[in-house]
Amino acid sequence: MTNNCNQTDDMDFQPKWMLGLIISPFILSLIYFYLGSTLTHSKMPYFQYLELTSLITAIVAGGYQLYFWTQRNSGFFKTRCLKIFIDDYIPFWPKWIWIYSFLYYVLIGGILISIDTLDKGILIIFGGLSLLVVQCICFIIFPAINPPEWREFEPNTISKRYLKFVQSYDSENNCFPSMHCSLATYISLTLHPLLGGYEWVFVFLIAISCLFTKQHQIVDVVPGILLGWSVYFIMF
Repeated sequence: MTNNCNQTDDMDFQPKWMLGLIISPFILSLIYFYLGSTLTHSKMPYFQYLELTSLITAIVAGGYQLYFWTQRNSGFFKTRCLKIFIDDYIPFWPKWIWIYSFLYYVLIGGILISIDTLDKGILIIFGGLSLLVVQCICFIIFPAINPPEWREFEPNTISKRYLKFVQSYDSENNCFPSMHCSLATYISLTLHPLLGGYEWVFVFLIAISCLFTKQHQIVDVVPGILLGWSVYFIMF
């Protein structure tokens, strides 16, 4: 396989909207408490929803920091581009950036709605942390990037402008395996009691959003799904 990709400079991630980060657990936990009590008849008290929501908010914020740290420190080993010929036949549909960016948080909310004990919530969070650590190790020892030409497009629509915004923080390395796909698979599988098999629809949607937005290549996506499934299998 020919590597015709060049790595671009990383962009530092600066935390913003700190007030929203502090307030959001209180607001979201009220929503999750109501939906959990109504839809799944959870017996957890509100304070436990607040604990889990606060913990997940802190982990998501910290996880982004770790993710961006690996982007800035992935130069120890040879960087590869894993593009194959099939990738050339996948169209660029920037509207899928909305699925790519936000379906995650719907799934996370689904976890908080579906769990019925604090212990189960902590176990799910620990599994997610374990998956994050494995991902970051992969990013360091096997750095992989997308072809730079995939980011050469005119931001002449709302979707393209938002995609450019995402890419301004998320450089093209940290591609293998796809963390979008691994986390989507892990989180979706934890929702099996609630979704009853339909969790794979969410995995499929996020996987194809990775491809249609040209944020990932096929070789990134399949290992990401397998990694997420493996961590779920070990944890549960």
